Amino acid sequence: MRKRACLLIRTDLKPRWQAFQAGLQQVGFDVIPHEFHDPQPQDVLVIWNRHRHNGLARRFEQAGAAVIVSENGWVRRIDGLKTIALCRGHHNGAGEWPEGEEDRWSALGVELQAWRSDGEHVLVLDQRGIGEPAVAMPRGWTASAVSQLQSMTRRRIVVRRHPGNAEPPPEPDWRDCWAAVTWASGAGIKAIIAGVPVFYGLERWIGGPAARYGLDDIERPFLGDRLPMLHRLAYAQWTLEELTTGEPFARLLAL
Repeated sequence: MRKRACLLIRTDLKPRWQAFQAGLQQVGFDVIPHEFHDPQPQDVLVIWNRHRHNGLARRFEQAGAAVIVSENGWVRRIDGLKTIALCRGHHNGAGEWPEGEEDRWSALGVELQAWRSDGEHVLVLDQRGIGEPAVAMPRGWTASAVSQLQSMTRRRIVVRRHPGNAEPPPEPDWRDCWAAVTWASGAGIKAIIAGVPVFYGLERWIGGPAARYGLDDIERPFLGDRLPMLHRLAYAQWTLEELTTGEPFARLLAL
């Protein structure tokens, strides 16, 4: 039976579009660049984030079809190659993906900095709140986090506003930073790599195993082993070249 891939990502970014198209074709799909409303169990919906297509995604899932959610990769490779994050069902680590035994993390060539043991202020990493309900940052979360922190610590609270669509996004200023607070941002992953302890709000956040959930222990940050989380993260992001082989899609569809 014919397998269809409903591919709803930007067609004007041709290298990215062509990589997705080629990879889906490699695993046997006819690629359709527009919505269709009669999904069958053998079909797949591939989208960028989920906020614009949440209703369509639910329709595919109700039909027994797979939904693959893509977004920008959380960690940039040292060689500069672009990476794309892929999860089944949801974005930001709230979805599912298989973890393999090969060490994909080391191949990224990213150096981990030692955990920070001092610092004067807490840096709150604001986000745009883009995404589906229960995954996207709730409205008012940043202000609420600042208020909670002010009642819990004498440290200065600094808010770093989201950089918008800057590409590449500017690195946060980690100088004199005791800890970073995030709902569930890529900047939070950068903090962990830079050795800045992180506290987070989305329970299923991809960086969670190397951070501390909630704000109650702001003076007792997580300073443990980051490598298991980073190893797992590396299996949720792929280069465009890897996408063209179809392997990332085959792995997700096998779940």
